Amino acid sequence: MYKNGFQASIPGIGHIFFVLILILPIYAQNTPGVQFLRMSVGSRAQAMGEAYTAIAQNSNGIYYNPAGMGFGLNRELLLFHSEWFEDIAMENMTFFYPFTTRWSVATGISYLHMPELTRYEVDPTTGGPLENGKFSVYNMVITTGIGFRVTDNLAIGTNFKFFQDQLESVKASGVAFDLGILARLPGYQWSVGMAIQHLGPAVKYLDALEKLPLTYRAGVAYRFTNFQGVVALDLVKVKGQSWNVLPGIELGFTDNFFVRGGYQVSDREGSGITAGFGVKLNRHKLNYVYVPFGDLGDTHRAELIFHFGEPPLSTAHLQHRTAQQRQITRKAREELRQQPSGVTPQSKKPTTPKTAPQELKEKVPGTVPAKMLPPSGVKIVKVNEQKLKLTWDPIPDSGVGYHIYAKPINSLKWIRITKEPLKVNYQFFSPKKKGVIIQFVITAVMQDKESDFSQIVTYEAE
Repeated sequence: MYKNGFQASIPGIGHIFFVLILILPIYAQNTPGVQFLRMSVGSRAQAMGEAYTAIAQNSNGIYYNPAGMGFGLNRELLLFHSEWFEDIAMENMTFFYPFTTRWSVATGISYLHMPELTRYEVDPTTGGPLENGKFSVYNMVITTGIGFRVTDNLAIGTNFKFFQDQLESVKASGVAFDLGILARLPGYQWSVGMAIQHLGPAVKYLDALEKLPLTYRAGVAYRFTNFQGVVALDLVKVKGQSWNVLPGIELGFTDNFFVRGGYQVSDREGSGITAGFGVKLNRHKLNYVYVPFGDLGDTHRAELIFHFGEPPLSTAHLQHRTAQQRQITRKAREELRQQPSGVTPQSKKPTTPKTAPQELKEKVPGTVPAKMLPPSGVKIVKVNEQKLKLTWDPIPDSGVGYHIYAKPINSLKWIRITKEPLKVNYQFFSPKKKGVIIQFVITAVMQDKESDFSQIVTYEAE
């Protein structure tokens, strides 16, 4: 009989394994409690063997390194399902929202569950088992995080977690915190990250206090420039246990299809091999991962990530800069590759200026009338191998002009690259430098008034 006075018949080794995860902390003095906090979320990260500390970004990243939220760009909704053995399953829903180019927040709920089990007691007359109803077993974790982009290449973040653990009448709840830092080296090819997870007070199970599984993570990642791919390596240590080595890789065969693999050199159950793939469905993503667990069986996990685009950026997010900061750096000029070719209202034919404007002005915050809405339908169309066309929906007013702003993806500084407002709703440009990712926004201009930024459109030279 268990310490709380019940006895249960559990069909299947998988159920036994699951329940042991929950009740071991009650009896094992040297084992950290609340082990379900270590159960991972995110099919892309899991397929890469959980080597994600230096890659963490957006909705997947909150569960590996909260600092990655600082580099997030897209509003996302993550729906995750993990099918374990013996009908054990885990569900997760996470929403990620970047407020500005610096601040992002995310919140998610994870629910680990299994079918109800039958409770048995000892028949006092016969000494045999006597059925006495059902009982449930579940774990729940609510995570809320915030990420802050300190500089162009450095971000920090933190998570707050509330969790609840229930096995029949044994019930416990508590709070925990995560801290993280993520740095991208110049060029964005290399990134390094570190995180501390599950900081918090001990949790009371029955009459015993159990410590949380304090976890240290350190990772490095390298992104290839001549093709779509990334390799990563994580070192993970749970307090009281040995270090785990987690290598992972992702390769993109097309812009819409990726394969991933990883290997967990650790003391966990199973072979350690992970494999999966990802598919882009328009703006949305589908990720799948397969993880074998030896005699316990195979597990299948999948997620859908719905992208709602980058939120429009208000001019209020930009700040005045000092005279020294106003000088546009040579690096920014190089990463912008080439100013979009000018278009004259008379001919409406593209003409490429020989030199860039002498002065690239920054957008100055100001009060914008409600009727001055930013342009919509911003997109980039490939004209041929050497020329691209940036276009947007025209505003039906002959007095409206347009300004174009651009920046490298790893920069916080938007640069206006049109000297005078355009009278047409398109612009041609010819990217020269491969592997550089540039973002564009459009504003509408009328007299001395200028709208907020449009939705961001991103282009990466192949």
